[in-house]
Amino acid sequence: MEYFALSDIGKYRELNEDSYLANGKIFAVADGLGGHAAGEVASSIALKVIEDRMNKTFKDRKEIEQEMLETIKEANRIVFKKAFQKPELHGMGTTLTIAVPFKNELLIGHVGDSRAYLLRDGNLKRLTEDHTLVFQMIKEGKLKEEEAEFHPLRSTLTRALGTNEFINIDFISLTLKPNDLILLCTDGLSSMISDSQIAQIFQEESDLKKMAEKLVKLANERGGIDNITVVLIKMS
Repeated sequence: MEYFALSDIGKYRELNEDSYLANGKIFAVADGLGGHAAGEVASSIALKVIEDRMNKTFKDRKEIEQEMLETIKEANRIVFKKAFQKPELHGMGTTLTIAVPFKNELLIGHVGDSRAYLLRDGNLKRLTEDHTLVFQMIKEGKLKEEEAEFHPLRSTLTRALGTNEFINIDFISLTLKPNDLILLCTDGLSSMISDSQIAQIFQEESDLKKMAEKLVKLANERGGIDNITVVLIKMS
């Protein structure tokens, strides 16, 4: 397995409120929200909890799934509690997408509008659903997908870690194959470039570092209105 991670402040933000984790056992991205430095606090707290609790050897898939769900719930409680301790942190929260490879499986926990993708045999598939008002409208047939790109509510989250005392978590699992490529990213990437553009870069490059750099560069060229974070994992 190979992996590479890259985070960029973008062109307009004063702070990078994204955080990421990529240590060979756990991979995650988190996009903080709340303004000022609050988002940075929320995303970094969440990933610290993830790293502290999940950086260990698991005996089976069931243990990972249980630990992942409980860890995300704990991170949610801690961020939620911290938000009330200081006035400048009120309303803070974060997205969270975490992926843990185990044997020939990948286990994913997901809250918010960061994303996980799978590139297999040249085909790119989005693994996660955005927890946004616009995506909910698409699912309900009230909005077409091509209309979502420019919708004024496209970044309005329906679910985020730390904004409520209790959290609903999407859990996804898939069987991995050799040469599968996994991308975790914040919406600073996915809101700037299309899935087809992501797939094209993957097809043009084989080196993970160059892939990540090209993705970030294109997102900045297309506007760079938000922080941009990518984590790439290539299965051997």
